[in-house]
Parts: sequence; C-alpha cells; structure tokens
Amino acid sequence: MKRTKTSRLALLVIGFVGLQACGGEPTGQVIAVVNGEEITQAELNAEISGLSVPPTGDKEEIRRQILQQLVDRRLMAQVAKEEGFDRDPEFINRERKMREELLVRMYGQKVAKTVGIPDSAAVNRFLAENPGKFSQRVVYDVDQVVFDFPSDPKVLKALEADKSLAEVEKTLARFKVDFSRGTNKMDSASVPVAALKQIHSLPAGEPFVIPTQGRITVSVITGSSPVPTTEQDVAPLAAQEIRAANLTKLLQTRLDDAKSKADVTYQDGFAPKNVPSTTKAN
Repeated sequence: MKRTKTSRLALLVIGFVGLQACGGEPTGQVIAVVNGEEITQAELNAEISGLSVPPTGDKEEIRRQILQQLVDRRLMAQVAKEEGFDRDPEFINRERKMREELLVRMYGQKVAKTVGIPDSAAVNRFLAENPGKFSQRVVYDVDQVVFDFPSDPKVLKALEADKSLAEVEKTLARFKVDFSRGTNKMDSASVPVAALKQIHSLPAGEPFVIPTQGRITVSVITGSSPVPTTEQDVAPLAAQEIRAANLTKLLQTRLDDAKSKADVTYQDGFAPKNVPSTTKAN
C-alpha cells in the first residue's frame, strides 16, 4: 500500500483521532482508507463532477490532488466527531435538512424523466397566452428595496398597504428592519407567469414583491426596453417552461397524495391555519 508524506498538521490530526484497526487495503473500488474509513472511486468521481469549473491539465495529477482533499476533509471530520460535533443538536438538525433536501431533489430528478416534451400545438398555445415572456418580452428598469425575510409576520402585513417605495422604507424603518435600496434590471422572460400577470395588472408606479432565497425584494418599474425575439428563439424556452410546469403539477399531486395518507399532528399553536392540531394535515 503506497503512503504519501503528510504535513505535521495531518500527523497531529491522526494522532488526535487515534489510529483505528485498518479497514482493509485500498484495492478495487476502494482507493484510500483513512483510519479505517474507506474512500471509493465513486466518491472521487462525484467530487470531480461537482466542481463548478471542469479541471484542465494533467488528469492523473488532478485526481490525486482532489483525492488528497477528500482525505483531508475525512480527517477533519473525524476530528470533529472526536469532539462530539456529530451529536450537537445544531448539526443533527442541519444534517436532517440536507438529507431531506437531497432526497427531494433526487426524487424530483427521477420524476422529471417521466415528463414528456410538449408538442408544437401546446408550445404555440403557450406562446400566445404569454406574450409578455416571449413575443412582447422586455427588460424592465426597476427601483428596488431589498431586505432579509422578517421574523415578525406583522412586517409583511404592514407592507401590503404601501403604495410606493417611500412608504415601504418608512414601514421598514418603523419596524427597525435593515434594508438596502438601489436600481436593477428585470427580464420579463425570467418572471413566473402568474407574477408577470399580477405585475401588469398593477397601477403604474405601484410596488410589487418577489421573494427570493430568504430575502424580500420590493420593486417599482421605472422604464422598459423591448427585446427582439423570433419564434425559433422562444419556442425551446416555452417548451422548457411547459415541461417545468407539468413537473410541478405532478410533484404537487404526489405531495397531496402523501398528505392524504399521512398522520401529522401539531402542538397547540403551531398548526397551519384551518388545520386542527390533532388531525391529519389534509
């Protein structure tokens, strides 16, 4: 078994964790053993495929470098376990969330393979029903106020009455919510269909809200410029949107079915509105 030289830090880490009984020689699909814990070829391949920028250069040297990164990470994870972090409530909660999100994402990817590509008639109908995203696509100039999603639900409720960004700023200041203000561009093609229809129905200058990844963005349209498009350009985009919408509907159906069979109970005061605490969630 070939062993590489390690730094003083790595030696200290090994000493801290304590050498365990060897879990076997790294042969076949097992390409390294770290204090008895195996690292497989599949793990290395997944690590390489997950890189945001594909590596270039000497492939063998790159594989060795990435494998060493895996070994180092495994060693530090062992140190963390030795310190008891794997039993920390925060770690347990975050690990559960990551596992659930991964399961949901992989399940969604599997279900997506069953959703067919829409035919030309469906695409043409979608294009005609949504000109703001395609034939009448524009890039809006927007003035925006951005802030983190507030923990107090009264903040969002108060914002519903605001008719301008100035009023939004006053409301946020009243609740002592930190925010930033600036200008931006917003492509109508990137806005969900329902949201775009709602934006078009608003009086000129009235703000609208689009939540994104834990943040709230309140925007007002100050100008726009058309984006020339052809049917050849937009048809594939329309097909993607139709397919995504069909996938969402299918996943919602699966969720509704799971809810109908689930036995979910809530502590008093925590149940969603119109859901009794001691009955099924549906």
